[in-house]
Amino acid sequence: MIYVGFLHHWAPIVFGILSYICNAIFVFIVLKKTKSSFGAYKYMLMSFGIFDIMYSTVDMVVAMGSHSEGNTFCLFVSHGPFAEDVNLGFAALCVRCMFFSLSYGVLEVHFIYRYIALCKPKWISIFSDPKWIFGLFLGVIGQGIVWFCSVFFCMWSDDEMRSYLEVPFRRDYNADVYKVPVLGSTYWGASTKLIVRTSSGIVIISIISCWTIYFCIWTGYTIHKTLNTVDMSKNTKKMHRNLLKALAIQTFIPFAVSYVPCVFAWSVPLLHIDSKSLNNYTAVIAVAAFPFIDPLAIMMLLPDYRNAFFRIFLPFLFNPTRTYPNTTASEISGRTTNT
Repeated sequence: MIYVGFLHHWAPIVFGILSYICNAIFVFIVLKKTKSSFGAYKYMLMSFGIFDIMYSTVDMVVAMGSHSEGNTFCLFVSHGPFAEDVNLGFAALCVRCMFFSLSYGVLEVHFIYRYIALCKPKWISIFSDPKWIFGLFLGVIGQGIVWFCSVFFCMWSDDEMRSYLEVPFRRDYNADVYKVPVLGSTYWGASTKLIVRTSSGIVIISIISCWTIYFCIWTGYTIHKTLNTVDMSKNTKKMHRNLLKALAIQTFIPFAVSYVPCVFAWSVPLLHIDSKSLNNYTAVIAVAAFPFIDPLAIMMLLPDYRNAFFRIFLPFLFNPTRTYPNTTASEISGRTTNT
């Protein structure tokens, strides 16, 4: 067991519990307050909450630490059921990293849905077709598997990599790095084989991340342009804008609290900067927070869900936000109507 610090030890647990509570509330509200005629979109929203619960579970079970010093960046299992077995712990770390990519995949599907609902409404039926649903599921899983394989086959730690981490682990964690599950990347001052292998893994996961960010920005911009020209009721257009805002925030949250800290952690060795155990606070804790923050975006931005939330928790202060009575379920789920 490696004890990094109080915040590192307890933050994932606290955020995990908060994530369970918040996402359970979100799924309940979506289940009870979303009209059945919304069709597939109701279950698309629920998938966010269910996935965030799974994400938090993996984050708590696979207790992850991070360290960047000298020429090497690494992730390691700090404590928990996988800390004592180097090989099993390494596999668990790869699964933990895979969930980072899966979170992007889930987000991409939601952008695809909103894009089709507004820009290609004739295609909206694919979200009720089992083969297309299965195809989207395979796409998300496939992206996660590519991330998993890039880490598993490229970023495993050999004796050479561990030798660069031996002194830092003794000094900062009082641990023998040869007994700790570790994955990482070494960028300079090492054998060419190690540098090429581990850097290849970093390049692959960076490409996936950059592609996701580009895709979400392009899709969001296209949806925004379409909203300025599409012929639909004012209330429906406002609801679509709220949904787009919710997606934009849900894109910004993992980007700000997951992607940026993680890129910082795996990039600083390239600049000969030693962030050392600081990564455990800039990256690890931030990543643990995002599944708790994520569902709040939709609940606070969509009036019906916001009202339901306040009715449950603050009934004595509840002041109904104006909803959109002229907005029909068919309009929200993709079939626009004329004003």
